[in-house]
Amino acid sequence: MIKGTTHVASLNKTNFPIEWRRAFLHIDMDAFFVSVERQLDPSLEGKPVIVTGSLSRRGVVSSASYEARRKGVRSAMPLTRAVRLCPEAIIIHGNFKAYEYYSNLVMRILREYAPLVEQAGIDEAYLDLTGCQLLFGNPAGVAQEIRQRIKEKLGLPSSAGLASAMIVSKVASALAKPEGFIEVPPGMEESFLAPLPVEALPGVGPSSRLILAEMGIRKIGELALMPPEALESVLGSRGRILHEYARGVDRRRVNDAEIPGSISREITFESDTLEREFLRSILLLLCEKCCGALRKSALASRRVSVKAKYSDFETRIKSRTLPHPTDREQTIYRIGLELLELLLERGVRIRLLGVNLSSLVPFSNQYELFPHHSTAGDPEKIDRLNRSLDLIRSRFGFEAIMRAGSLNARSVKAGKRPLPEPGIRNNRHLAAAV
Repeated sequence: MIKGTTHVASLNKTNFPIEWRRAFLHIDMDAFFVSVERQLDPSLEGKPVIVTGSLSRRGVVSSASYEARRKGVRSAMPLTRAVRLCPEAIIIHGNFKAYEYYSNLVMRILREYAPLVEQAGIDEAYLDLTGCQLLFGNPAGVAQEIRQRIKEKLGLPSSAGLASAMIVSKVASALAKPEGFIEVPPGMEESFLAPLPVEALPGVGPSSRLILAEMGIRKIGELALMPPEALESVLGSRGRILHEYARGVDRRRVNDAEIPGSISREITFESDTLEREFLRSILLLLCEKCCGALRKSALASRRVSVKAKYSDFETRIKSRTLPHPTDREQTIYRIGLELLELLLERGVRIRLLGVNLSSLVPFSNQYELFPHHSTAGDPEKIDRLNRSLDLIRSRFGFEAIMRAGSLNARSVKAGKRPLPEPGIRNNRHLAAAV
């Protein structure tokens, strides 16, 4: 039996079966990287474990077991701080090929239960269970059966949330952790969300939380009572979306086209820096890699974000929405430069730089009817150039051909190490003396 199962039965005010006109299930794997490591090495069970992408002193926590979390360790925390909080932790260099392998196995199980499955990350997915009652029965029972299958077949723990809106199902699964399940019956979405802190709502990050706190808004219920125009004035277009989410309104549907929510790349530097030419070179490299990934998946992006983590560990993100979706690094880089300048205005050295491309759509090769005739501005020639670079790099490696602007990025050392193949555990553990 699955341990930690939780139902919010108090939200259901009747004894009649729930009629689900829309039923969305959000499945989220618990401490996924750590759970996979424990499948590869059962001796890790019950011990504090920290998974990191880099074993250097500038590494960050990718995942932490609940034993380590009880000591205050969190994802994205600097590894040196995590070790101070939990010196007895076993530090493991992440085996991301193994995580991807297990992720595919999880998604294969999920697709047995719903025709529409949207993978939202390597360790989470949405399922549209609407209309599946005749085949599988009550959606709540289906949710429990899925979790049981994942646990028995793969040995991996998971949590789940069931609701009539995707956003509510995600909040419910987060609240159910670890190894829990929360069902929010139709009509009870707003009352379920109201007492929760605003940061429990996806899309409310540290900066948004501070802005809302200055307005006296600390609970989701208080957010729901604010006029959407007031929120839009301080949070932009995102304010109106958050207002709808706070009321349990989410018009999205599960996207089964397997389009990822975003594509991102980031680099942590060995030394914090404010050197503009170096940062611009890194930015170009990240844009090239993100756009290469877009073209490989035949996607285009309408939203560009640049992230900076400063030497004082504060993180800021600047974003911009494009008028038309694109997969060209020339366009993405130009916008990214403007966003980078905004991040540099703080005047604090940067230790990590990242690029995120979101609002992804299938690529459409549609050019202007009367394009400019300069080589630099001809979209067809730009696309042929980019795809030629992709072909060379796919055969000989990314650094086989580099743009002049990103040559400085070759010298960057982000503390990366070769990843071992799944099942090979040579020197995987590092004593917690980082």
